[in-house]
Amino acid sequence: MSVLETIFGNPRIKKLASYQARVPEINALESGLENLTKEEILAKSGVLKSRAIAGEEVSDLLPEAFALVREVSRRQLKERHYDVQIVGGQVLHDKNIAEMRTGEGKTLVATLPAYLNSLSGKGVHIITVNDYLARRDATWMGQIYAALGVSVAVINHDSSYIYDESHMAPKTDEERDKLGSFKIQYDLLRPCTRKDAYQADITYGTNSEFGFDYLRDNIQYSQDRVVQRGHNYAIVDEVDSILIDEARTPLIISAPVAESESLYATFSKISQAFSPDEDYEVDEKLRAVQITEKGIEKAEKLLGVDNIYTEKGIKYVHHLETALRAKALFLKERDYVVKDGEAIIVDQSTGRMQPGRRWSEGLHQAIESKEGVRVQQESRTFASITYQNYFRLYEKLSGMTGTAETSAEEFLKVYDLDVISVPTHRPTARKDHTDAVFQSEMGKFKAVAKIVKELNKKGQPVLVGTVSIERNELLSEFLRTEGIQHSVLNAKKHEEEGRVIAEAGKRGSVTVATNMAGRGIDIKLGGPNATKEQAEEVKSLGGLFVLGTERHEARRIDNQLRGRAGRQGDPGETHFYVSLEDPLMKVFGSEKIKNLMGRFGVPEDQPIESSMISKSIEGAQTKVEGFHFDARKHLLEYDDVLNFQRKIIYERRKAILFGDDTFVLSEIDVVAAGDPEKTPDGVIGASEKFQALLREKRERMGEAELARSLRQMVLQVIDMLWVEHLEQMDYMRSSVRLRAYGQRDPLIEYKREGLKLFKDMELAIDDNIRQFLPNVGNIAQAKEEKDLKEVHKAADSITGAQSQPVIARRSDEPKVGRNDPCPCGSGKKWKNCGLINAPEHKKI
Repeated sequence: MSVLETIFGNPRIKKLASYQARVPEINALESGLENLTKEEILAKSGVLKSRAIAGEEVSDLLPEAFALVREVSRRQLKERHYDVQIVGGQVLHDKNIAEMRTGEGKTLVATLPAYLNSLSGKGVHIITVNDYLARRDATWMGQIYAALGVSVAVINHDSSYIYDESHMAPKTDEERDKLGSFKIQYDLLRPCTRKDAYQADITYGTNSEFGFDYLRDNIQYSQDRVVQRGHNYAIVDEVDSILIDEARTPLIISAPVAESESLYATFSKISQAFSPDEDYEVDEKLRAVQITEKGIEKAEKLLGVDNIYTEKGIKYVHHLETALRAKALFLKERDYVVKDGEAIIVDQSTGRMQPGRRWSEGLHQAIESKEGVRVQQESRTFASITYQNYFRLYEKLSGMTGTAETSAEEFLKVYDLDVISVPTHRPTARKDHTDAVFQSEMGKFKAVAKIVKELNKKGQPVLVGTVSIERNELLSEFLRTEGIQHSVLNAKKHEEEGRVIAEAGKRGSVTVATNMAGRGIDIKLGGPNATKEQAEEVKSLGGLFVLGTERHEARRIDNQLRGRAGRQGDPGETHFYVSLEDPLMKVFGSEKIKNLMGRFGVPEDQPIESSMISKSIEGAQTKVEGFHFDARKHLLEYDDVLNFQRKIIYERRKAILFGDDTFVLSEIDVVAAGDPEKTPDGVIGASEKFQALLREKRERMGEAELARSLRQMVLQVIDMLWVEHLEQMDYMRSSVRLRAYGQRDPLIEYKREGLKLFKDMELAIDDNIRQFLPNVGNIAQAKEEKDLKEVHKAADSITGAQSQPVIARRSDEPKVGRNDPCPCGSGKKWKNCGLINAPEHKKI
């Protein structure tokens, strides 16, 4: 405890106490709602909404709103919010992270602040980790919202739905009970447009869907294609997974470049001839490789170049380093899988496949070459944002998870979110054993198979957690050899996740899962549809036994696995089996312990259990967490520079797109006149010339048509130069890293040069608008607009980078380099004269 906390008290404990103190006030309203008809409940909700829209603070409506939601939930779902869930709802409403143990009903908790904040009419977004959970939760909780007159929708990867009870009559209570809570009917979801889904009071969806819709909205050319309506309030489920584990993954909308590189195969072959330690060194902590002098000489010999670091060779150095990283640091069945001829990333924190997501800077192409699958084209970025900066767009942000306390510092510093631990509804009865430490990995797996066999024999359900697909399948072989019937769940079988996890609590079940285990799915003792007698039988056997086969780099992930056992006061046990050959142990030194065990003749499948070793492991995890926090913070510092620029460009773009005709024409008047401070040469003459030109076009085209054409032209110019700017910022970021060797801070250099590049781009936008102004309304210009829109049409097909759009090229087109003179004869480089190498443009 800090000195300040000793004097003034812990602010989080004070917050929690204030939330608990308000529960009796909410409970006191319950009796007055019990006898209301559903029509009266609906009318009462309407009154609350009218008060909020009239300007009353939604926080002042909290007791009445929470009491209404609780009453409707009791009627519709036969689930009445516990007092601790009422506390959790206040935590979320007050812009915090609610840390609530697995099984405490976070999905139901979210209905309280979601309904309350929807009363303002500005929209609420509830973010989940996958499409399945978004559909499930919207349908399940939609029954509450509908009874309160609140509209609910879902956005999925390739479709959108709105909750509509008239679409099909709800099932009876008896039918619903037979189905079980995780088999909620989806026939209440009616397909709708994406824009309609965002117009709903509450919209469910995944983080990538919300993020990519934001980026797509900011490359649109017409108002009716913009789908989002602002960022009012978001509740993020599994907030640690989304805001921390995925924070370093940028959302990118891109299109293939005209020519793909052919160097990946060459350098993949060269990397195979390189030997570790001799030709390159690997730093596991920094996830980096360093080429030795001997390695450089070998590469130069194989490439037939005198000096790989010449201007021509810098590209070679990049390709060589990337090929070596792909070889040494990115392992098949751990970091990625090869499926249907593609290398698909596996999320290390959840074990799920991430189809369509690609590593940047040529790394993904290097891995494709290494695995012998088709190397996809490199892409050109049209829009990008990190999850960190996307979620900081919201006026109000909150989140919930079972494991946030170990990352409380990062949540506070990056997102200004406090972590409040909400007490459990019932006392915890779970027993957590001290780690069992083995000398070797094989010894550990033998011991795992042995204890699983013992537990299975008495009927106690077992959930075994692994950190990779490779270890998942290896352990499965050990169990199969022992004749143990079991289910396997990993990224290759993610479609079966809900069923497999839900049944993991059955008597005698054995489930082997990667870290995705139980995401959003409760493991109920006896199974999802168990009778009271079946559940009690499993409880008498000790409840669910969770066996972790390796410590993860982050304590949160271990705690997520532990949290599968002992839900709602149920009995349960957890035990981690680790070996001195596990990656985490190897990185932080385990030789002394291994030598000690060997000296005393401890067999490889016999463990030692020591609280000192367990604390040492947690200390190692803390160090790794700190390292990753620093890496994410470093990424954010750089992205903040670009984010500042992104906001200015997107705001200007939005003003032009949504401004009326008078606004657009006045903006063009300003640009046409020029700014004497920025463009002093010939401003007066140019101004008179452009004013005359605008008057002529007004008379010829009419004000509405001229404004429409100008709007399209300005948006195209902004997009064209913004894409160029993104590339320049990317190249510049790579180059400033080298300045650290000259005792100069790369971040300061990046900020300074980035600002200069941005100001140059702003000038270039105005210059290009003046340059293209004479062509507005011409046939050639109209055709050019059509070709430019192909970029936007292609981008519309992207969600979560699930596919790479292709800009169509005519087969009879001559290839023109980006730095070659434009064939139109303007004297400019092609890249500065047009975004698409359109045949019509050449004829201007």
